[in-house]
Amino acid sequence: MTRTWAPESASRGHVVVLHGRGEHPGVYERLGRRLAADGYTVVAPDREASPESWFAGAGDAARVLAGSDTGALLAWEAALAEPVDALVLAGTPLAAAEPPAGREDEITARTSCPIHREHLGADPDFEWGALTGSTGEPPQRLPEIPVLLLHGESDPIAPVDPVTRLGAAHSQATVAAFKDGVHDILNDKAHRSAAARIVLFCEEIAKGAVLLPEVPAARNTRARRAAPVHVSARVDYSLRVLTELARGPQEQTCEAMARSQGIPLNSLVNLMVELRRGGLVRSRRGCEGGYWLARPAAQITLAEVVRAVEGEVVSHHEDGPHAEVWEQLGRTVAEFMTRVSVAELAQPAAA
Repeated sequence: MTRTWAPESASRGHVVVLHGRGEHPGVYERLGRRLAADGYTVVAPDREASPESWFAGAGDAARVLAGSDTGALLAWEAALAEPVDALVLAGTPLAAAEPPAGREDEITARTSCPIHREHLGADPDFEWGALTGSTGEPPQRLPEIPVLLLHGESDPIAPVDPVTRLGAAHSQATVAAFKDGVHDILNDKAHRSAAARIVLFCEEIAKGAVLLPEVPAARNTRARRAAPVHVSARVDYSLRVLTELARGPQEQTCEAMARSQGIPLNSLVNLMVELRRGGLVRSRRGCEGGYWLARPAAQITLAEVVRAVEGEVVSHHEDGPHAEVWEQLGRTVAEFMTRVSVAELAQPAAA
């Protein structure tokens, strides 16, 4: 049966966790409660649930798809077809290993956490011996989204080396290997560290919390970040890719735009998530997937771009003695930005 853990206040993101061989959704009670306490909605669907239902009610929240063991392979495959913002793969079986000989060997291979060992031993719904089954072939490539690979360094079921190589070959992947960790890394003795790593990853995805380099000031100027008008790298990068989408083919990948515009790929991936949530671009997953403008470039204003990635056009101290001056500046700048469209910015510069 599908299990859901929801935060007490507004959700900061929607995390779907797909279980592995022998497991069921209830096995992730501890992880679900921990992530919910940090503000995330967590859904562990039954294997009979359709992918379309996994993110029901997620709205515009960041969508993170996670899986453990064969659930990781299922999540990986789904992320190539479904519009998700990030992927978490735990204990991913990429190479064959000798299956455990019996129940005691299996529980040792799965977890060294005494509490989880006790829970599994008393769980009538847990299926012992399932690790002897086939895992199937993994997909040929990772999706073009941020990927977090969690793995135990001492995993006897799914050796860590192929996972490390997979992460090294993918520019948007991060590998977190836990010392002495075994197969069920989300329920192993380092489960708190694994959960904390997932929360940090979700924060990066949900808020684009990636440090972006500032646009360098022109030579011989003394401009500082605190200048009255400051154009961030986030806005600059966003305008570059939106104007490229306005000029070029209808659909383009992050990798192609990052190369052509000289933008760090990881930074661009996070920005595209924010632009999609802001209703400025749309995306399609799959081997040939990419991004395109959500509406004609002439209907997308500079003000919308700034609000999508920065939240507001002008920030100032509301209780300052000159607050009215800054409010007027904000209105003037916002009015100007509303009159400038992406279509205009995409036009070739006058000679």
